[in-house]
Amino acid sequence: MSNGVNYISYSGYKLYIQCPFAYWNRYVNKTTLADAENGLGTLYGSTVGLVFEAFYRDRIWKREDYLEALQGLVEPYLKKAIKDQERQGRIIDWSDEEATKTYKNQGELVADIRDSIPRGVQTIRQNKLMGPFMEAEMKLDCRFGGYTIGGRADFVVQRTQPHGDLVILDGKGSKHRAKYVDGHALKEGAAIEGVQLKWYAFLYRERKKRTPDALGYIFWKFGGEQAMEWVPFKAKDLDDLKDEVLATLTRIDTSVSRLYSLSGKPQACADLREELFPAQPGDGCRLCSYVSVCEDGQKKTKSFKRARLELPEGVNELTLGLDD
Repeated sequence: MSNGVNYISYSGYKLYIQCPFAYWNRYVNKTTLADAENGLGTLYGSTVGLVFEAFYRDRIWKREDYLEALQGLVEPYLKKAIKDQERQGRIIDWSDEEATKTYKNQGELVADIRDSIPRGVQTIRQNKLMGPFMEAEMKLDCRFGGYTIGGRADFVVQRTQPHGDLVILDGKGSKHRAKYVDGHALKEGAAIEGVQLKWYAFLYRERKKRTPDALGYIFWKFGGEQAMEWVPFKAKDLDDLKDEVLATLTRIDTSVSRLYSLSGKPQACADLREELFPAQPGDGCRLCSYVSVCEDGQKKTKSFKRARLELPEGVNELTLGLDD
């Protein structure tokens, strides 16, 4: 266990808000799991993101055969996405029935990725996401005193006229649009996804001394009007979020330091951990990697299973909001 925490990313912040105990397991204790996580669910979004990162970074958009060139990147970038997951300690297991509900095999996954490429290009055209300045994977880490808040924006684009605005874009591979655009928790225990772009915006403002003009999500699985969602914001939203993130990081840092001071007293340390990083069972327990070491999470997941078994006629998981 380290003596304090001085860095937080958006994913870390989101996990802490969703469940402090899950945060403690991943980022503080670095809990080793008996069974490695299955990274299958990340491969679609990661691969499509890598392809469009190359679209901007390597100026593939200038080529006459840009669609063919992008399609040629699918297989190598899928291999890269798989290696990235394995490097992070995850596995890619196609025999896992739960993980293969969307794609039964790698061929189905590749086909969906390929279908997304012309759709994504059309989204870029329709929304004029091109211009004199275009950067992919822009690093936005900023220091605030002794703390660092990390961020990496998928795309930052100065759009052509008549827009001419500076936009920060984040690509999403999920089929569930609502949880990213509503800006509030949809269910008890669910993370507030709508703040992610505002997170990048306040970091961009801090680094570049300029506030972005617009923020938007690109949904790779959707076309037409459903493919993009612009996220409204005010300068005060960015100020409030920065203050909240710094307060959260300070709280985490103080909590970890208190635990570290009891490192020679295991029972006292365990009791204090339960107080400072409590389990917060909710909808997120269904996909949490640490359910196996969390009694509250196990109880919650059992309640989901019971709910599925007891559905009355004419009611399904979508009706109850369980299939999210």
